[in-house]
This record gives sequence, structure tokens and C-alpha cells, in this order.
Amino acid sequence: MTGSSPSSAGQDRDRANRYAAAVYGSIVSAALIAPFREEHASSETAALVLISTMAVFWAAHVWSGIMGERLHHGGALEVEHIRARGREQLPLLEATLGPVIALLLGWIGAISDETAATLALAVCLAELFAWGVAVGWRAYAHWWAPLLAGAVNLTLGGILISLEVAVFQLH
Repeated sequence: MTGSSPSSAGQDRDRANRYAAAVYGSIVSAALIAPFREEHASSETAALVLISTMAVFWAAHVWSGIMGERLHHGGALEVEHIRARGREQLPLLEATLGPVIALLLGWIGAISDETAATLALAVCLAELFAWGVAVGWRAYAHWWAPLLAGAVNLTLGGILISLEVAVFQLH
């Protein structure tokens, strides 16, 4: 980044990390939901596993980021730094909100468990498409580029989700 100050470069990195966390959250959420859908698990089970697993992933991302920065730059551990990294990775949890709402609808009986799982998975895939559209909108001048970028992100996300589900099914 030419001409940017160190603090603006850091803010840009933080924003990029927030976007990455959101995309990652959508992919992992979908990969967790898909096996529950295939196994006809209850919405309650799927929601609780999704929430708890994503909370663990969030904590792991926060801590590993802090450790990586401390290994690279040195310095003491500061509470404000932990808070900043926690906020930076919060989109990983926020990406789970839509799918959890869909699963809660199944949990309370408003829709069937199967419909809830399908809706939760659809929300994750819609998030991936939307992130791709956002990238296309920012990166390209052509009107069709955002739709193509959305389709590519959805396709690549779908491949990653399929690979994660295949790994889960090995056990």
C-alpha cells in the first residue's frame, strides 16, 4: 500500500481479516450442518453443536493470531490486544447467526428438522455467494463480474464444504 500510514495499513489488515473470518465461518458452518442434515439429526442437536463448535473455532483463531503476532513481533500479552483480536474474529461467529436462526425454527417446531437443516445450509451458501458478489463489485468494472465472482466463490466454497463433509464421514 503506497502512501498509507502504519495505522491505516493495520486497519486494512484488520478489515481483511474480518472478511476472511466471515467467509471461513460460512464454510465451516455449512460443513457442520451438512452431515446433521444427512443424518436427520434434531435441530436442537445441530444448533448446539454449531454454536459450541464455532465458539471453539473463534477462540482458537483469536489465540493462534495472538501467539503468531507475539512470536513475530514479541511483546507482552495485553488485555486490549486480546479484545482487538476477539473483535477481529467476531465475524466467524456472526456468520453462524443466520444458520442458527434457521435451526432454532426447527428446534421450536415452527418447521421440520429437515427443513431447518436445509434452510440453514441454504443460508450458508447464500452468504458465500454474497461475499463473492461483494468481491466482484469491489474488484471489477464489468456489471456481470460480481455475479461471476459470487458463482465462483459459491462453487469453491461448495467444494471445500464437500471435502470437509467427506472427512467427517470417514469416521
